[in-house]
Amino acid sequence: MSVTTIHRPLAPAPTETVPSAVDAVTEATDPAEQPVDVLDVDALLTWAAEQPVATIRRLGERTAEGLARLAEHHDRAVAVDVATTRLIEAQLMLARAEAQLRAAKAGTPAPAAEAPGVPQADPGPARRREAGRRARAWAVRNGVDCPDRGLVPKHVLAAYRRAHPEDVDAR
Repeated sequence: MSVTTIHRPLAPAPTETVPSAVDAVTEATDPAEQPVDVLDVDALLTWAAEQPVATIRRLGERTAEGLARLAEHHDRAVAVDVATTRLIEAQLMLARAEAQLRAAKAGTPAPAAEAPGVPQADPGPARRREAGRRARAWAVRNGVDCPDRGLVPKHVLAAYRRAHPEDVDAR
């Protein structure tokens, strides 16, 4: 089993004085500057297995089983993320190749990578929300009917995209 460590803030030692509430307010506390205790999980589980108290031994066993299951779930999630990324990249490459094939059959120049009809990578929910806010603000400035809240209507997004083709997040 590999060595697993957990970082946690140190509690003040019994001989140290604990700062008062006034000191805490006046001093800026940066979590990065606080001392950190490194907990060796494997050593802790070994300690638990060697204890004469059955409750502690069982707690150590359940913790080890839980950590093993958690590691399995983590590995599975990483594998799914990698496979999903590869699938999206392959789908994008296929869409570009199909667009090039259509252009070749029609005798027109091959489309650029950002050609309409060729799917692009999803910019992510935060960037989509921000693009929606920009489209909504643009609609208000230009007198396009758009609700104040909720989803931005498709006709508003389409008009915004036509007016701002450089905004790649508004797809």
